[in-house]
Amino acid sequence: MNPGMIYIYAGKIEEWTEKWKEEKRRESICGRLLLIRGLQDLGWGELFGNLKDSGSLLEILESRIRKATWGKPYLSCSPQVYFNISHSGGYGVCAISCRPCGVDIQEIRPIKSRRMIFRTMNQEEQKQILEAEDSTREFIKLWTYKESCIKLSGEGLQKELKDLPAPGCHQFFWLEDDLAGCVSSTDPFKLEIRRPEPRKYHK
Repeated sequence: MNPGMIYIYAGKIEEWTEKWKEEKRRESICGRLLLIRGLQDLGWGELFGNLKDSGSLLEILESRIRKATWGKPYLSCSPQVYFNISHSGGYGVCAISCRPCGVDIQEIRPIKSRRMIFRTMNQEEQKQILEAEDSTREFIKLWTYKESCIKLSGEGLQKELKDLPAPGCHQFFWLEDDLAGCVSSTDPFKLEIRRPEPRKYHK
């Protein structure tokens, strides 16, 4: 894995979880399957041996996941590999890197109340949103930034959203025209988004 990269594995939940149509946790399963795919692609496939059954792959993954003090998951067998998962708008994403990272995606939806802007954004961000050609898109984009910061720290929401300190680096991305995303890290990075087709045994 290139140490200067953060890889985003993205996929449609419906396509990646055909096997789990009756499950309420399809979003979570999709994120886990994307993590497995990323680990296999990026040189960590030995974690799963020759297993190909998706259920068995998920069991192995879960047995290797632990949670830090504030609940952020990590791989106990490979602490040098960082990952973070998000889902929205029918998509799941998993960020994988050799450095700490946080990712969030959000579907563009109408803002229920302008008060939300003033409650969650600092003055500079409020100005940026209100002066934008499309205030809703700008608000959602900045919301993904804040969520990615929270998930990067792994400490949960300890401060008001509008008072969050900025991380070392972040990059915005769009999965669809109405699906915004942001990934944050402690140091500069290059971003690569991958949209692999689910393998038959991953479905």
